[in-house]
Amino acid sequence: MLKELFERLDKKRDIQIDSTDYGVYSERPQKMIYSDCKREYAPIERYSRKLEVSSVNSFIDFISEELKRLNNETGNKTTVTINTNGGYFSADDDFKQIGCNYKRSLTNGWETLQRVANQKLSHEQLLTVLQQLRPYIIGFEELYAQLLDIRTIGRSEMVSNPVFINSEAQTGYKIKFKLQSGGEDETELPNKFTLRLPYAKGRLDVNYYVPIELMFLNNGSGRIEILFQCAELEQIEEKALNDEVEFLKGKLEQFKDLLVLLNY
Repeated sequence: MLKELFERLDKKRDIQIDSTDYGVYSERPQKMIYSDCKREYAPIERYSRKLEVSSVNSFIDFISEELKRLNNETGNKTTVTINTNGGYFSADDDFKQIGCNYKRSLTNGWETLQRVANQKLSHEQLLTVLQQLRPYIIGFEELYAQLLDIRTIGRSEMVSNPVFINSEAQTGYKIKFKLQSGGEDETELPNKFTLRLPYAKGRLDVNYYVPIELMFLNNGSGRIEILFQCAELEQIEEKALNDEVEFLKGKLEQFKDLLVLLNY
């Protein structure tokens, strides 16, 4: 045992050595330190910088400032990715030590729209949704006053299925229902309206027009259901993402080598 110990002392290793760290595109000097417990050299850990932001403006500010701190005047070997949830920026695609995660905050109106789009709602749920979307509905007061008739119908029994009408005056649905008093009545309800609302927080001055269609249905027990249809939502969201990419490129145009990707 003593002989082995003396041999180890005679063959004492350097505590620290120079090595090479290989990146994706290049290499750089790397310090390695010896670990007695593992009996091997391991690289000395380098510091990294990671951050998360919630608006595209903060994302742009981080990218611009970080490239300036790195003296990277063109954005060489750096990448920005935009996706449906937000995006990611790597300030160093070579060794990947600096990055920023962008988690997009949608406006309350857009979150409400995503939640109810192409879903069936009861009359109470529809009125609640309309109130939530009130700032964004074009002609809200008139639309809401017309749809308030659903309250009466909701407490009554529908005599027949809703009938779609398309006259010169308007399009919508005619609904016949039985009153609690025993008599019958009918009403005509509008079947479409338009939303004008911003997509993401931080760019509230940019609005998108979203057409909504309402389909009135009999749920099979004499009660009314409303299908809240938004057939163009996917295309409009795709346009909003493309617009965000173009906005980001415009703000960072001085970094001509910066790679900007849109990943659906």
